[in-house]
Amino acid sequence: MMQSGLIEDWRPKGGRLTIIRPSEHARAAAIRARTDSTPPSFQQDAYLAMARTAKQAGRRFDRLILCAFTLPGAPDIAALVAATTAVVRRHDAFHSWFELDDAAGMQRRVLEPADIDLVADSWGEIDGLLISRIVQRVTPGPTSWDCFSFGIIDHGGSFTVVVACDHLNTDAVSGCIISAEVVRLYLDPAARPADVPVGSYREYCERERAQAAELVAHSPQITEWADRIRANGGRLPSFPLPLREPDAQVSTSAASDHRVLLSGPLADAFEDECDRAGVRLVAGVFAAAAYADYHLTGRTRYFNLSPKNTRAGAAEHRTVGWYASLIPIDFEFDPAAGFAATAQRADAAFTAGKWLSNVSLHRVVELLEAQEGFHVRRGWVAPMLSFLDLRKLPGAELFAALDFSFFGSRGTSEEVYTWVQRTDDMIWAASLFPDTPLAGGAMTRYCDVLTRVMESIARAGTGPIARDVA
Repeated sequence: MMQSGLIEDWRPKGGRLTIIRPSEHARAAAIRARTDSTPPSFQQDAYLAMARTAKQAGRRFDRLILCAFTLPGAPDIAALVAATTAVVRRHDAFHSWFELDDAAGMQRRVLEPADIDLVADSWGEIDGLLISRIVQRVTPGPTSWDCFSFGIIDHGGSFTVVVACDHLNTDAVSGCIISAEVVRLYLDPAARPADVPVGSYREYCERERAQAAELVAHSPQITEWADRIRANGGRLPSFPLPLREPDAQVSTSAASDHRVLLSGPLADAFEDECDRAGVRLVAGVFAAAAYADYHLTGRTRYFNLSPKNTRAGAAEHRTVGWYASLIPIDFEFDPAAGFAATAQRADAAFTAGKWLSNVSLHRVVELLEAQEGFHVRRGWVAPMLSFLDLRKLPGAELFAALDFSFFGSRGTSEEVYTWVQRTDDMIWAASLFPDTPLAGGAMTRYCDVLTRVMESIARAGTGPIARDVA
């Protein structure tokens, strides 16, 4: 069964550890690499701005994405070095890094693929908990080119492959792409990756910026984004409960919560109710979130943001990079109308929001922040609710056979970020939120209410939600 969560939840089996990462030669080549005028993507730009702030404050900043899977037999380290090197050379997201200065400027530098080579370093016999810490410690953050590494844990009779990359260059889909390619090239060294072309993340960044530059304040997508934000008082969504005392200093450290929302027959029953309502499972999740919000605040308008994979075309769907934008989920509902009616509104809102996600919210703010009644500014933060059906990921059957799992680091958080995931036997959620006493209590209450809402839907069907869930 595929697993997912926070890196601190990862408990690999111990064994003989080998770390594969860029050589001294490759790191030197990165320093000498040519400059390139291609800007970062909007997501990268905002992420690097946070990295610069953290660096100036003397804090480490990173958001690591980690994938792990198990193969039978004894590891051939030389073959694994060759496979991982080929993957890194194949995807140009790994060829760039951004040199930051103190004046908010940045310069992209680009390596030639031939200058990139990886080397293996044996660490000896290590227990599982320490391996987790080692992988996080040896993988630099986004201000370094070599913000990726691979690990091999030899258990004797089988071995675990670990893929660790900073979020700057990757996303969850990228983790699956990298893992699948490593497996294929390791098991079949004669494979020719070039026969299956991939896209260019650098070209995607250029395309995203060029399309954004054509937009003006009265462009239809900008106007619709603005309408949704103005209907919310000119502000982005907010979590339904307070996260800090009014006069408290904003905390950037993150706390986490991980819980099963529904398991076994109840998870299946919730999905059946979505089918009965004629909606996708993702719409059912947002409808449940809307009911939870209503029970906590009395609001009958639901507004939230959800990440979207922005890959376009077959080649990009095989390409490593941070392909992401945000979908605004915005709808009004009548709590007494029942789950089916609310889920249908959520489904329609999700479909409408996907069109708007072709425009980065960062560009929306650039164009509208000076307008009266629009209170969102650059550097904004907002809650996010993501849904991912792990059963439908590319290569899901292969990954299930390889005991595949992926995890994200705790990082920092000024808002609430929640990832709801469907596996074969459950629907569960992982959340990051500000590390404050008030936020901890708020998250416990919110997740309790969301769980009871989803249980009520699973048990009672598409009719009205039980009134005592809060």
